[in-house]
Amino acid sequence: MSDYANRSAYVKSPWHFDVRDNPVTAPAAGQLLIEIKACGICGTDLHISDRTADYWQPFGHEVAGVVKAVGEGVPLFKMGDRVAVDSSAPCGTCANCAPPPLGRGRPDLCLTPLTYWLSKTMGFGQLLLTPHQLVVPIPDSMPFDIASLCEPLGVCIDLVQAAQVEIGDHVLVIGPGPLGLGAIALAKRAGAAHIYTAGRSTSKARMEAALALGTDTFIAVDKTPLAEYNFGKRKPDKILVTAPPDNLPDAIHVAALGGIISYIGIADDNSKHVTFDADALHFSKVSIRPSHASPGTHAAESIRLLQTDPFVGETLISHHFGLEEIEQAMLMARDNRVSAKKVIVVA
Repeated sequence: MSDYANRSAYVKSPWHFDVRDNPVTAPAAGQLLIEIKACGICGTDLHISDRTADYWQPFGHEVAGVVKAVGEGVPLFKMGDRVAVDSSAPCGTCANCAPPPLGRGRPDLCLTPLTYWLSKTMGFGQLLLTPHQLVVPIPDSMPFDIASLCEPLGVCIDLVQAAQVEIGDHVLVIGPGPLGLGAIALAKRAGAAHIYTAGRSTSKARMEAALALGTDTFIAVDKTPLAEYNFGKRKPDKILVTAPPDNLPDAIHVAALGGIISYIGIADDNSKHVTFDADALHFSKVSIRPSHASPGTHAAESIRLLQTDPFVGETLISHHFGLEEIEQAMLMARDNRVSAKKVIVVA
């Protein structure tokens, strides 16, 4: 079959964007060709745009759409199916994926994950070629922009599970960006008794969303630094950090005895080296657990949550842009902390 016509957004650091013709071949064995209907902007996209795209490359990885073509040997899917696409998936056969006694039984630690990352097609475009293992069906009633939250919500699930949030916990979320907001909703569903969120009061839309999704107390760190905040008789049992890792020292300082801190985030050059009081960490018995949801293992669970609680998705999304408006969309996600939450690029 001849190539499919396609247009894709390209990025080159720092902050250069273009939309180009990018013909796509028919799917090979094991692949699906997805007609993209929506793709969300992620903090990783901002990081790539700022400093790691040394050459022009397609980007974007929070995808929902419709199956346009099916490669040989792909089960379950057919043309016209409505789907969401994770950014990676376990291979299922490596030494970490294979169940005991053949392996560790830890697909979340897959050594050779399946992905479309850095391929000819990515999420900000019209078409995407992807291994079929990354794809999950979505309900007919689910809007595509909501379904595109499947991948980032899976990241939130991993973050909350890493902290082992339980019924009755007092939880602190540091950073009310899209991942922090998703973590608030999940902590509430897990039974947290009190949720604190630390962010800036100037981020009005994010503060309002945090309160709507389950935050009991919003700590405006531009007015009261987190390390100086008085939590009263009970400090947070679990702390979820979705801000840069230079926030970890404050998290250690305010954590309860025996608390658990989970964090996710790509550091910039100024924040990837963190100094903290090791004695304080030792004597307080606080645990720090990095969360890195790659390969993705929570896509089906994400879709179930978005279906059963549509308010979560509706609250997270703030702006929509077309593909040809990719530069405006990226700058909105980067610069607007007053009204922007999750920014979606739609077909």
